[in-house]
Amino acid sequence: MEMTFDEKIDNCYDLFKDIDIPTYPRHKLYLYSDFIELLILYSNEDGVSVGDVQDRFFGTKDYSKPEERDEDEAFINSIFRIIEERVNLYGKDYPFEITKDYLFVIKPHLIWRHKLYLTLLVSSMLNVFKLFQPILTSEFENFSAVALKNYLPKNAIIKEFGKNSPYKGNAQAKIGLLSKDLGIDLNTSNVEAIDPLNNQERGLDVIGWIPFEDNCKNKIVFLCQCACGKDFDSKFHETIRFKNYIKFYRTIPQYTMFIPYSMININDSEFLHTDIFIDPFLIFTRKRILSLNKDRNLFKSSESFNLINSLIKKKGSFV
Repeated sequence: MEMTFDEKIDNCYDLFKDIDIPTYPRHKLYLYSDFIELLILYSNEDGVSVGDVQDRFFGTKDYSKPEERDEDEAFINSIFRIIEERVNLYGKDYPFEITKDYLFVIKPHLIWRHKLYLTLLVSSMLNVFKLFQPILTSEFENFSAVALKNYLPKNAIIKEFGKNSPYKGNAQAKIGLLSKDLGIDLNTSNVEAIDPLNNQERGLDVIGWIPFEDNCKNKIVFLCQCACGKDFDSKFHETIRFKNYIKFYRTIPQYTMFIPYSMININDSEFLHTDIFIDPFLIFTRKRILSLNKDRNLFKSSESFNLINSLIKKKGSFV
């Protein structure tokens, strides 16, 4: 029997509750910060302290050397510094706050932008919310397309090419239709080499371009991949393959990736883990996607909005 919506919510909660400490590489502090934010969401009004996380992560650990304890404490403090930076980075859009007693709590009155932040947070934790993955990944494409539309000039054309694409047929047919819309020639031999049984989008989720009145094929084209998985860095090559399918004229496409992770280093005005990102990609992380989604009604009509409201009802589950 298929699980009900509430049963799926409970299943996600149970999955999260059973994780004492995530198995992320220690240097990826942004992932641990996401984990703690979800812990804050599920906690009661007392919030979460540094000591709470210390106990959850290492409460049963038997230290043989004092320096091992010091190392773990420094690790926990580094995670919370990331969260402190997020308070400043997101400002009024951030759904969490720090009390005068240095407790991390969810704000008592959540507006729609707070819930959009929580949607992006949940979208970065598909290992916990895998039962809602189809909803989260599909609507993440929607939010990414909206962000691109609001970033580009008003005359820009934005099309979804992934799960919500208006283009139908197999991969060959979809790319052919896209080529016509773009007004740019197709590399027919390379497209025909694609397996005709392949119905996927070949890694392209959203596309945008800025047309000219002269209809010349020379134009700026944004080829966008939307990646929620923690292995998003393995997907950089996927949109690059489109240069083999479409004869971009006298310009290079702007390869673009949308990810729901919070990876801005506000101290250096760069990304965290700059080694992950490759040239010449334009990256939209959580902050940019959140800032560029401004339509409250559009978000409130999404299934993600209902999902977040249901998760908020679980608040207080961790005592």
